[in-house]
Amino acid sequence: MPPPAASGAPRAARAPRPGRTSRASRVESRHVGMGVGGALAGLAVGLLALRGTAPLAGAGSIGQVAALTVLGCAAMTAALTLTTLTRHSLPWFGGRRWWRRATDVIGLSLVCGILGLFLTGALFGVFQQAFLGVALDQMAGTFWVALAGGAAAYVTSAAASALTGRALATLLAVFLTVGVLASALNAEDPYWWERYFSELGEGGDLSSLTFNLTLLLTGIALVTVAEFLAHDLDRWARSVGEPAWLMTVVRSLLTTVGVLVALVAVISRPVSVFWHDIVAQSLVVVFGLTLLIIPVLLRRLPGALLAVTAVAFSLLLTVTVLYLVVGYLNMTAFEMGAAAIVYGWLLLFIRTVSAAAEGTEEEPASPDAVPASAAAEPAGDDGGSAAATG
Repeated sequence: MPPPAASGAPRAARAPRPGRTSRASRVESRHVGMGVGGALAGLAVGLLALRGTAPLAGAGSIGQVAALTVLGCAAMTAALTLTTLTRHSLPWFGGRRWWRRATDVIGLSLVCGILGLFLTGALFGVFQQAFLGVALDQMAGTFWVALAGGAAAYVTSAAASALTGRALATLLAVFLTVGVLASALNAEDPYWWERYFSELGEGGDLSSLTFNLTLLLTGIALVTVAEFLAHDLDRWARSVGEPAWLMTVVRSLLTTVGVLVALVAVISRPVSVFWHDIVAQSLVVVFGLTLLIIPVLLRRLPGALLAVTAVAFSLLLTVTVLYLVVGYLNMTAFEMGAAAIVYGWLLLFIRTVSAAAEGTEEEPASPDAVPASAAAEPAGDDGGSAAATG
């Protein structure tokens, strides 16, 4: 018999017990199961909605049915994943007040669903142009609807279970860009850009609904981004000895930005020109204050961020002067330029804070923040080592 190991010697990582799979394998199986469920839903929708031969894009087309299927599959999958797997990987996300959690889950689920709707419709439109004149029968069309539903459910499940502040900010940038472009492409007036950006949300058609819904969901999701950013800032602040109130100030500023973006959609110009303009101007002012305050409060963050913040503030001043003083830019160009500067800086800021927080100690979650199923899960299922989760 070999001699017993010394008590002070490090123990080797415990291997998973025979017949038991790792948690990563079970999570991947969950994603595959979601994909299969989405494909079955697409199969049912295709068989019910498609009748005879149909084109790839346009009214009553395969692409239209596929896009609506993706909307439902992605939104439902995101909601299920955010309330289960994401609560396991991000205990603090599931430990907040129920109404905040519900708002986050509903907002993010709709963002995923509507983004899938936009992208699927655009993809089938491209296919229609590439295969001009092609039309498919019911069986072939149903196959593509089922494939779209399965792919949407699988991708959404995998993305939502591994949600981070950086990924969410990137998703929002893509969602806002795609939503605004979809609204502009379907606008009744092709020369809307000669007036101002909010022209897209002033009508009562599908284009206006798309524009206002995009802004509303972007604002709601920005509040969630602020929560992710505050969590990373809190970890970084505790590791370097910065006061906790810094995190509160930054979160308040970014939350205000998100609320104002949502109010721009809710208080459109047809509702009230005066209050719409007040909200839009307040949005610019609050973000300008954010650019001024953050370099002062977070001086210990990497110097590259401070330099980029100074550049972003200078660019905002430049586009403002080109619009108000010089008259070189019209209202639409000014709004688009300001939005691009805001999102470019926000993405860099979130990535910088997330990188600074990596490797810092996670604050222990309260017992009620962790689902009971996660707390009861045997450690041996993950291989019993912390390295397996890193």
